Amino acid sequence: MTLLCARLSRWALWEDTNGQASLTLQTGEHHSAVTHPTVEADLARSIKPAWRRRLDLFGRAAAETLDKVLLPATDEQTDNPHIVFCSQHGNINRTVKLLHQVATNDALSPADFSMSVHNAFVGVASINWAITQSHTAIAAGHDSVIAGLTETLCQVMATQSPVILCYVDLPLPDVYAKQVGGPEVGTAFAARFEPQSSDKKGLAFSSHPSVESANNANSANTSAYDHVKLLTNFLATETEQQVTLSGACTAWTVSRHD
Repeated sequence: MTLLCARLSRWALWEDTNGQASLTLQTGEHHSAVTHPTVEADLARSIKPAWRRRLDLFGRAAAETLDKVLLPATDEQTDNPHIVFCSQHGNINRTVKLLHQVATNDALSPADFSMSVHNAFVGVASINWAITQSHTAIAAGHDSVIAGLTETLCQVMATQSPVILCYVDLPLPDVYAKQVGGPEVGTAFAARFEPQSSDKKGLAFSSHPSVESANNANSANTSAYDHVKLLTNFLATETEQQVTLSGACTAWTVSRHD
């Protein structure tokens, strides 16, 4: 079992169910989460117009949450964290559009082609916010958030500097939704992890083999969205002392650490 300690100082969650979208924020360790209704046209206003035009809902939702966990820029410097980006399906709507163009012998859209790359959004974000630190892109099926959390914590421990975990997935297009289990709720989540300090409360992360997958036949159906909801519900409710995120092979138990 591996035990790691870190602070999760800011997080943001965007959810869209049947066109009804909301943004939940927690930007201070002693403030409860607050939910605001959102519409697509208002997302990613912090992205410069030339880049914002390249982003569809996938990128704009991710940008909205990432913006909320970046520290405000000062005259001397901008925030410069490492970024771990994870998504189970990536920008699947752009990919399907490209496949349709290939199947019908239409010319491929250069913009869709470039923005369909799994880490394309992080490239745009890095340019927009002048982030020069490294970023990592992860796709691990239903365990995408668990894999992203693992990479994030490892980077925090290795670099002793802030690392932002960013996750986004949208419902699958109909051509895939009937064949492959996917998220039914559009989701974007970003969380800022920092090294544990002696004067501020943090979280303890305990890694261990997943026993849920062996004991629960339905565990394979646990999605990345479920992991995000378990974590954010825990973070927003100070009465809960711990939560376990179980994947196919690995699980993380998150508990409060003073």
